[in-house]
Amino acid sequence: MRHAGAILALLFFLALPGAGQSAPDNASAPAQRNSKAATAAPQTTNIDGIAARIGDDVVTDSEVKQLEDYQQLIDGHAQSRATVVQELVDQWIVRTEAATTKFPHPAASEVTTEFQALVKEFPSAQEFQERLVRAGLTQDEVRQVIERQLYYARFLDYKFHAAAQVTSAQIEAYYEKELAPKLQKKGLSVPPLNQVEAQIRELLTQEEINKKAAQWLEEAKARIRIVLQPSGGGG
Repeated sequence: MRHAGAILALLFFLALPGAGQSAPDNASAPAQRNSKAATAAPQTTNIDGIAARIGDDVVTDSEVKQLEDYQQLIDGHAQSRATVVQELVDQWIVRTEAATTKFPHPAASEVTTEFQALVKEFPSAQEFQERLVRAGLTQDEVRQVIERQLYYARFLDYKFHAAAQVTSAQIEAYYEKELAPKLQKKGLSVPPLNQVEAQIRELLTQEEINKKAAQWLEEAKARIRIVLQPSGGGG
């Protein structure tokens, strides 16, 4: 996600409602005329479809739709359903591991800061609101997604940062083979290495974290029973 930094590249979303949630029952019971009639009165319940089963848990169709809507808001289009479901499976693995370690969630003030940064990426606040409506999202839903993005990203950083070692040779190689040629091609001056060393180290560290996280996710999925459901799959 553009507003959440390089570490969020691995998880497109880094962030959806908890797996297995169903839509609330909005039907009200008819007025009770007698006890027998009240007992027999039907109740209407909205049943959420299942997009994937992960062990004893599920990824729901509503989670898929919310991620698709968020992608529509950010990028103007959503990825394929198969890709979205796979991303939600990855998120389930991260969420489960993070919950096991009791990893702390970000503060509300941090979520607000990220939300405001996201709004500023649009031409205007009005444009953001219009895109929000077209995507079928509310501001609260966007904040929920951002909160989960931060949570997942920070957990991956916590889990893999120590192992993501970057050497001086790697930094110099990136400076000489990547950064300098790109700046020169654009007609821009190339700053001395010591002025950009910290930024390069951070970038390469995040790339290492993403690589290690991707490998960990693949290994985790190999140990879990995952069954993908066709679109509109039932319970």
